[in-house]
Amino acid sequence: MLYRWQQAQVVAEVSSAEVARDSEVRALRAANKRLAQEFDILNKALVIFGQPTP
Repeated sequence: MLYRWQQAQVVAEVSSAEVARDSEVRALRAANKRLAQEFDILNKALVIFGQPTP
């Protein structure tokens, strides 16, 4: 009975770690997407402001 309780505890710890990792991965992907958008905006601004004026 003690062995079953220990195994259940191990499974619970692993699943909680996976849930924490999943939320961290989602947050990192969202941050990555935001940074990619900022990079695109800055590149477009560089093109616009880098053009010589007539």
